Amino acid sequence: LGHGYPLWIPEPDQSLPAEYRCRGVSIGDVGLMTEDGGFDFLYNIHRAAGDPINGGRVPPDFHPLPLLDKELPIRTLPFMHKTKSIITSQHVVKRSLTVEASADLAVFAGGGFGFEYSTTKAEAALLALPDGATRYVARNRSVYIKYAKENGVSIYQYVNGTLGREAPNGSVYIVTGCDKCQSWGNA
Repeated sequence: LGHGYPLWIPEPDQSLPAEYRCRGVSIGDVGLMTEDGGFDFLYNIHRAAGDPINGGRVPPDFHPLPLLDKELPIRTLPFMHKTKSIITSQHVVKRSLTVEASADLAVFAGGGFGFEYSTTKAEAALLALPDGATRYVARNRSVYIKYAKENGVSIYQYVNGTLGREAPNGSVYIVTGCDKCQSWGNA
C-alpha cells in the first residue's frame, strides 16, 4: 500500500502484557512480521527492561534508547487518513455504483451510492478506515539506524538463541513509524 508493512492481523497477541495490548504497535517496538500478517512484538527500545511493556523480556546487555521530549522526536499527524478513507494498492481501480448495482456498499459511501474495487493483478490490497487514522513517525531515523548497527548482533542472538525464533538476517524490525485507527476493514 506504500505505507510500510500492512498488518492483516493488527490486534496485539493476547498473551502480551495488558499495557502493550492497550497501546498496540508503537515507535521503538522490536519484533518480527508473522506468516499470517501480524506483528510479533518482542520488546520496545524506548522502555526500560523492567517497564511493564518489556517485562524483562530483553537481551541480557540491553540498554534503552531514551526519547528526548524537548526535541519532539515523534511527529504526530492526526487524521493523516481522513474519515472514510480507502487506501489501495496502486493498480486497484475504483468504480462508482448506484444503489441498484450494489446496495451492500452504499452504507459506507452514504448518499445512495457506493464503490466497487477491482484489479487485474494476482495480489492486491484494500484498507478501509471509517474513522480515519493518525500517523506517528520518528523524526530522527538515523538514531534508529545507529542503534540497530550497534545492537544488531545482540538482538539476533537474543531472538534466535534465547527465544529460538530462527529469524533470518533482515527479518527483525525496529518500528520507526505507524498509522493507528479505531476501526478498519481490509481485503
